[in-house]
Amino acid sequence: MKDEPITPEYYNNENGSIYKFCNDQSLNSWESDIVKRVVRCRNKGEWRSDLEKTKVLIDLYLKEYTP
Repeated sequence: MKDEPITPEYYNNENGSIYKFCNDQSLNSWESDIVKRVVRCRNKGEWRSDLEKTKVLIDLYLKEYTP
C-alpha cells in the first residue's frame, strides 16, 4: 500500500481535486491556473498577493493566447 501524499491544508479535495474539475471542464493551462489560484487564495492566508499574481497571469493569458 502506498503512502498518502502530504497535502497542504489549502488543498481542499473533499469534492474532488481542482485538477479533476479543470480537466472535466476542458480548461487550458492558463484557465486551470487562474481557477486554482482564485479557489485557494483565501485558504492559503495570502489572498491579496495570490490575487495580484492572478491578475498578472490573466494579462499574460490575454497577451499570449490565440483562440
